[in-house]
Amino acid sequence: MKLTDLLKSVEIDSSRHNQLETALDKIEIKKITYHSKEVKADTLFVCIKGQQTDGHNYAKHAVSQGATVIIVEQFIEDLDTLQLKVSDSRETLAVLSSNFFDHPSKSMSLFGVTATNGKTTITYMTEEIFKAYQLKSGLIGTILVKIDKEIEMSLLTTPESYDLQQYFAKMRDREITHVSMEVSSSALELKRVYNTDFDVVAFTNISPEHIKLHESFDAYFDAKASLIRNASKMSTAVLNLDEPLLIPLEEETEAQVVTFGIENKTGTITASDIRFSSGIPSFKVTICKPFNTLSGKRIETTSFDLELSIPGYHSIYNALTALVTGLVNDIPIEDVQRGIKNFRGVERRFQILYDKEFKVIDDLLLNQNNIDSCMETISHLDYNELHLVHAIRGSNGPAHSTEIAETLAKWFHKMKVAEIILTTASSHVDKKDEVTDEELAAFLKVMKLNKIEVTFFKELEDALRLSVEQLNAEDILLISGAHSMDQGARKTLELLKEIHPNVDYEMIDQVLENKLIGLNSLKAAEKIKNYNLGV
Repeated sequence: MKLTDLLKSVEIDSSRHNQLETALDKIEIKKITYHSKEVKADTLFVCIKGQQTDGHNYAKHAVSQGATVIIVEQFIEDLDTLQLKVSDSRETLAVLSSNFFDHPSKSMSLFGVTATNGKTTITYMTEEIFKAYQLKSGLIGTILVKIDKEIEMSLLTTPESYDLQQYFAKMRDREITHVSMEVSSSALELKRVYNTDFDVVAFTNISPEHIKLHESFDAYFDAKASLIRNASKMSTAVLNLDEPLLIPLEEETEAQVVTFGIENKTGTITASDIRFSSGIPSFKVTICKPFNTLSGKRIETTSFDLELSIPGYHSIYNALTALVTGLVNDIPIEDVQRGIKNFRGVERRFQILYDKEFKVIDDLLLNQNNIDSCMETISHLDYNELHLVHAIRGSNGPAHSTEIAETLAKWFHKMKVAEIILTTASSHVDKKDEVTDEELAAFLKVMKLNKIEVTFFKELEDALRLSVEQLNAEDILLISGAHSMDQGARKTLELLKEIHPNVDYEMIDQVLENKLIGLNSLKAAEKIKNYNLGV
């Protein structure tokens, strides 16, 4: 691609030419990258600043590898190649990437959702709606990237802008028509989705979980709110009115706004007559105000029933978000209903691993809202005793450990839980995610103050073994934690077979067969290869 075509809509502050000055329209660019190791001949290299390093430090190496143009935020001395100075290289990378792949997000109906909790579940549920209507669909998120029937594991919740546009281009080339994707606050702040053409955007909840990535809670909120505020006139924005902080956003976007609520009945859509059967909700949906689909058709007021196949009060909010996305995409109500009913959950999001003589559940429990949703859901289930194994999350500070412990303690008192099995899962975390003595001490202090007995193990398998040994008929075992618990489900199910030989092996093996999280890279690659080959 000619450099002049690539630079359309890019604001260049100034430039420095090399000794052999060449007109911009004579320079051919065959590749864009922000990793110097990926540079080849005729590459445009973008210097972006990350948390750990600065791409400007690798510009000379990029030139030595064949880069012919360097995008910089400050000029680099003694560099004999064309440098183009911009005010924001991340924003520039996003524009260049979209230009390079010929604006692929315009070729599909794109749904993006931001929230502290529930993004992954909502995108998977929306994907099921697309499948129910027999659409060729794609998905981009925390666990994987899916292009029709092919998948690959994700590195980031929302990929860097070049990688994101490359995925969109692959989807366009595979004739994917509908895509659902998670949009993280860091991705919004770091301009990863800048110049991406969203058709539907949603903001469903917020709590102070990822503040450390931002300057303050206000900055965190503004990052997420930008997905709504920057939505185009032709798009639809979906908001949860039961989250008071989100209500003002209705007046801060040019998009058509569709709102929903359970407690707040003033929006476009309400949920009522909520019933639970073994913790799984069904309810009545009422469309109180008309709204338009993306094609311009009008959806009139009506009401209908919606049944879920996953438990939890919080699942109603996720379902309402997916419901609106489906309807706005001109998908009939009956197909939306079928898609939501078909959705059976996502790995590590209140995932029921085993449900026979006792239940085993896997959840993240990353923050207060996450814990409240999980424990509220368990409260609707019938059981004798609740056992909990929790892997403390490291690198988040003692205050975070205290918050998690206090929230758990509150529920323990309500649910008459008197003990917890705790682990730092030392062999299963990178050095940067190790639990500090201060983080562990903060958690233990709260447990002691609340008279909750703690059995502590450094190693994950020891903690899980004790919990499985304690399981009796009609009990629930909840395993929880962040990445340090990623291998917990596999280990727990293997221990079930070892310690309780009469369990349903077929049920366990089916769950193990479908698991991707917690596999080492070689096994994950092999499983993905077999999946993509239809084996």
